[in-house]
Amino acid sequence: MRSKYIISVILALIALRVDALVVNNSAGNLSNQVTDLSITTLTVTGSMDARDFYFMADHLQQLSEVDLSGVAIVPCHTIERHYWQQEFVADELPIGAFGDMAVSRVVLPTGLKSIGKAAFAGCTSLTEVVFPTRLDSIADFAFACCSSLESVTLPASVRRVGKGAFMRCSSLASFKVEASSNLVELSEAVLMDCPALQSVVLGEAIHTVGERALAGTGLQELDLTLYRKLRTIEDWALVKTPVTTVSLPSGLTSVGMGVFLYDTELSSISLGGKISSISDYMLAGTSLADLDFTGISQLGDFALYNVSTMPTVNLPSTTTWLGRRAMAGMVGMTSISCEAEQVPDLGNEVWKGVDQASIPLTVPEVALEDYKKAWQWRNFLFPTGWLKGDVNGDGEVNVADINAIVNIILGKPADEDTMQRADVNGDGEINIADINAVVNIILHPENQITVQITSNDELHLDDVAICPGEERIVTLSIHHAEAYCAMQCDIILPTGLTLVNTGTDSSHQHETSGVGNTTTRTIVYSMKNVSFDDEGKPVLTFTVRADESLANQSDIVVSNIVLADEENTSWRVADCRARVSNSTGIEDLTADADRLWVEGRTLCIDTRHAGKALVSAINGAVRELELTAGITRYELEAGFYVVVINGKSHKIAIK
Repeated sequence: MRSKYIISVILALIALRVDALVVNNSAGNLSNQVTDLSITTLTVTGSMDARDFYFMADHLQQLSEVDLSGVAIVPCHTIERHYWQQEFVADELPIGAFGDMAVSRVVLPTGLKSIGKAAFAGCTSLTEVVFPTRLDSIADFAFACCSSLESVTLPASVRRVGKGAFMRCSSLASFKVEASSNLVELSEAVLMDCPALQSVVLGEAIHTVGERALAGTGLQELDLTLYRKLRTIEDWALVKTPVTTVSLPSGLTSVGMGVFLYDTELSSISLGGKISSISDYMLAGTSLADLDFTGISQLGDFALYNVSTMPTVNLPSTTTWLGRRAMAGMVGMTSISCEAEQVPDLGNEVWKGVDQASIPLTVPEVALEDYKKAWQWRNFLFPTGWLKGDVNGDGEVNVADINAIVNIILGKPADEDTMQRADVNGDGEINIADINAVVNIILHPENQITVQITSNDELHLDDVAICPGEERIVTLSIHHAEAYCAMQCDIILPTGLTLVNTGTDSSHQHETSGVGNTTTRTIVYSMKNVSFDDEGKPVLTFTVRADESLANQSDIVVSNIVLADEENTSWRVADCRARVSNSTGIEDLTADADRLWVEGRTLCIDTRHAGKALVSAINGAVRELELTAGITRYELEAGFYVVVINGKSHKIAIK
């Protein structure tokens, strides 16, 4: 029994020795030293040349760990051609030495000076490489497609890292060069398509970031301000990365074509101060909200193409050239200025897709007439001291301005200033297109209405009883009205109600636009300035649909109400609201049986049963009124009140 145990131990030791082999080699002799081709761990001392490396690559397919720290690589001439090469130099890992092998850990020779082309390319299991402190260069594609490599730290001795050296290392999260390194260039595509890469630390000698060097990486922040010797970032260097903020160093003088092309998360960038041009495609497709153009003289072709998030552009006095479609697609632009006294030259379609006629352009007074005549520049809106769309000159844009344009179209006389303001779209004519321009201004979500009650007149909104799945028509009518002929308002629906459609009488037309998830801005006007009916007939009707999320005792609110009269004066009235019940129970029918109206300063309430009413004044004062069956009358002071009877709210105005 004991002899069987000893035999098992000996066999295990033999297996261990076979799996982990230590060889003292002489150059070109490794094939004779290693007879078991299934070994997984190999330590080599002595000397090696290209023949030994290609023996490993061709025959030791199960190697996982290789320690070459004690090896001297000597020059070699081979009869066979390896990668079109027969001459190999000393202290250099040969071209393709470990290419496509399954190795996971490699300790390189301590005297190694150079890693050859594609030396580890395609080593998808490689997780660790121990670099020697004397390493001078890493050749092109040396570690390309090493998809398990997670971290790389290069010694200070490295002076060159070749093209694509670490490209497509899909797990690489950190790349670091020691601070005192002599590395002056991050070569072309060196880290391209490394989507996990979050951290890049370069040595203090870095001078150039090469073409596509960091393209397709996972970098989210890029601060290069510490690299004082950095002068150039070449074409496409950071294209298609998720970078959000970029800070460039003060010494940087050149940024190449398309460096940040379609970095869609990029919202902030500091250009450093010495860059004189934004190159072709450099910032196209980014999400920049602002950009300091100080010192910039030229914008290349498509430089800011489709940057739809930048509202304001301020071009400096140094501006001389804007290239083809340099600002095309900047649909979020609301204003632009150019301090150059000589009108900058332009490429074709600089602002294609931008509504130039609605965007004010500010330029030096001495050059104003030149800009007004200049190709493409002349299409902007040149400020003339009034608010765009404010036709009646009251300092606001609302439905009264639509009335003013209608009056001009109908032939009503207007002074010269009003005529100029009425040409809202700047085409030299006053017609329905100008009305549409004002409608667009009012309906734009950013155009908020200033609410300040200026009229005692009021609107009334029907209460609604509706069950999930049903639709109801709601009417908005006007009472005790002056001769109003236009209105704008916001319809605010509770959760669970959806606006299906809206409508007006045949004398008026209307426009609507969503403002947020629950609010619809609505404009009602007449192309003949016909007044609304003052007998309580609907100014607006709209249909709502209910779903299961509708809560009982919700409210529909009509807010931000502006009315306009025939004299183009705007009036603001108080909000009105309607109770929404998600049932059709008897309590709703009882409440709907109550009637309430005003006679002069007298509040009249007609109810079937004796009870109480709560009257709330606009100043917050609340009083309780005793009700008798039939009609009860109360004297009230002038003002706005909310009267609650049987759980239903009524809004009244006492004049």
